Amino acid sequence: MKEIKKIGLIVCLIIMASCSSTKNIGNVQRDGSSFEKAIIANSISSEYEYVRKVCSDCQLLGQSLVFEKKKPYDILKLKKPNGEEVSYYFDISKFYGKGF
Repeated sequence: MKEIKKIGLIVCLIIMASCSSTKNIGNVQRDGSSFEKAIIANSISSEYEYVRKVCSDCQLLGQSLVFEKKKPYDILKLKKPNGEEVSYYFDISKFYGKGF
């Protein structure tokens, strides 16, 4: 009987942990506007694909590799047709340093 209660408690804790609001916030607010809202990239080509979708008429000014809290990020700096400069942050920890 005690084993069943332990298993029930573990299942409840797992369900509660999976319902945490941080997952939803992360999925909804990842617009690439900062390190905290960096888009999770699977490859360099996925970064450029995203930028083409959200800013198709933009001119690429540069790409830089930055480490924030020991995590690698690519930052793509672009210039919009109206002259405004914008940067998109990408979390590249899924593939950075993993080899080609």
